[in-house]
Amino acid sequence: MKILLCEDNLMWSVRVKNGLVALGHEPVKDEAEADLAIVSLSARAFDPFETVAKLKERGVPTICHVGHKEKDLWKRGEEAGCDQVVSNGSLANRLEAVLAGLPVKCPTQPEDEE
Repeated sequence: MKILLCEDNLMWSVRVKNGLVALGHEPVKDEAEADLAIVSLSARAFDPFETVAKLKERGVPTICHVGHKEKDLWKRGEEAGCDQVVSNGSLANRLEAVLAGLPVKCPTQPEDEE
């Protein structure tokens, strides 16, 4: 699968790219080539929510990641239409499960308010 990584943390992006390659996926730089995108909701070098909106317009599924304590960003990601929001730790340590679309729930994930 061709995966676009939208990340502004160099150390983190190298780790995720290495994980993607190890699992047989191809990191790409052009969203037009992407089958899927992984977006950091904590990014400061770009607006992650604008990025998610543009990707969704193009029909690119998005997996968004955020710190497990950043509950506001987590909720905003869900509201922005991220197909899956996971903790940074889940993305780093359970990348294969995340990509498979398995539910990867962080213990501190905000509960539904219903």
